[in-house]
Amino acid sequence: MKSGSTGKKGKYEIVGVVLWLVFWLAACVPTSEPIAIGPTRPSATAVSPTTTPVISPTITNPITTTALLARWDTGTSRYEIRPVDATTGQDVPGYTPLPLAGERTYTPQSILSANGRTLAAIETNGETCEASGGGSACRARATGLRLVDVAIWQGVTANLSGEGWVGPMAFSPDGSRLALAYHHENSSLILLFHAASGIQLGRHFFPYSFRPTLMAFTDDGSLVLAGAADGEKRGITPPGPFTVLLLDGVTLAEQWALALPEVVSGSWCTAVCDGPHDQQRTESWQPGVVAAPGGRALYIVHANEDKLTTVDLPGRTAHTTAIQPAQTWLERLLALTAETAVAKSMGDGAYKQVALSADGRRLYILGERWQVVTDAQGQPVQQQESLGVQVVDVSDGRLLQTKETPANRLRLTPDGAYLLLDGWDDNGRWFEVWNATTLVMVTRLEGLEITAVPLLNSEGGYALLAGNNVGHQIYLRLMVAPYFKCAPVWTADDPIIWLAGW
Repeated sequence: MKSGSTGKKGKYEIVGVVLWLVFWLAACVPTSEPIAIGPTRPSATAVSPTTTPVISPTITNPITTTALLARWDTGTSRYEIRPVDATTGQDVPGYTPLPLAGERTYTPQSILSANGRTLAAIETNGETCEASGGGSACRARATGLRLVDVAIWQGVTANLSGEGWVGPMAFSPDGSRLALAYHHENSSLILLFHAASGIQLGRHFFPYSFRPTLMAFTDDGSLVLAGAADGEKRGITPPGPFTVLLLDGVTLAEQWALALPEVVSGSWCTAVCDGPHDQQRTESWQPGVVAAPGGRALYIVHANEDKLTTVDLPGRTAHTTAIQPAQTWLERLLALTAETAVAKSMGDGAYKQVALSADGRRLYILGERWQVVTDAQGQPVQQQESLGVQVVDVSDGRLLQTKETPANRLRLTPDGAYLLLDGWDDNGRWFEVWNATTLVMVTRLEGLEITAVPLLNSEGGYALLAGNNVGHQIYLRLMVAPYFKCAPVWTADDPIIWLAGW
């Protein structure tokens, strides 16, 4: 997530107003039939830069409605990267689709640099599986890193050798370098690439399976990682301590490391570990981690406790505070002498998801926890509890707002204006848009998946699109602020993925 300073926030607001007007005019024009994506153009054959650009688009308006789409081509059995008008689904004229090797089973991983200049997408071929918790875990086998210069529409591919899969990716602030985590079953690599040429600039090898859940560049050019190493037997033995690691952003040499054993992260077996998989008792904890703007700090929300750990990266320090409502002086005094009893049972677990406000002052936290208990017949049953949304002041852990929701996923739009939540009920999957300031729901959709899509050359602009499948066709609707109701409909006959969307 990109967070801006006060100046950038002003830009977001201006862009938002202009986009609102553009989208409102486009969305409210009555259409008798859905708009369909245009026919597929011949695919580009070159994957390396040439002296002559494929196209030379002329940008006259800095605010556009262009987004990047990966569409599955049944004829070539691969994805094609193509710029489309997010309001209509029509191809932007003059751009030849670029190939992206992949599998229909897995969604392509992709990110866009902060300046919107470079797209990074992972090419895959087949899958790679590893032992986990008495079973196996399978992911798309990464074979290449596709880097596309969006401005001149040229692409290069850097090969990824081996049978590994890709974890987090991050662009440097200026977009000139891309770092990614490349994992094998028993080891991990951090790889650094030149974004324009695809040349590998460096690598950092872990002789064990360190699996960072966060990767980000800092203002001073360092690369920060946060995560834990798997246990000796993945999913069976406890994982290693949660660790924050700083690498040099150019050489990938280690600068600083901090182990945080109080932050519990990972899954492992606690009982009946030699028995059938469905009889094993496990613990699984997933803390929420997010970087402050410019990577000045990391905020870690504990999964097993209501605590916030803040890691000051320039100062090389960390401190932990309780997440709780503001207290009077008497309540604070009593808390100093209080003891807390925590009930434990086999099968405990929880996950936390976090997002940071655009000004970097508030954390939005969504969570769920569960435990296995014995029912009246002496049989183990799992109890689940939604923890709702919490809004926390990052400076002191003070709880500012709470709201109950059964949602199991939370996202924040880049301008910080809206929270996107989704979950399941008896009728299927649902999606909601909330005002991020008031936590008031703006709209709710049943069965329509919401995706936030970055718009090119728009200073942080984005579009919200809602889609659903009917037979072999995908129907998409543009959701227009502030009510997200008025929208035209367009269709696609083949599977599509919004690149760099979230």
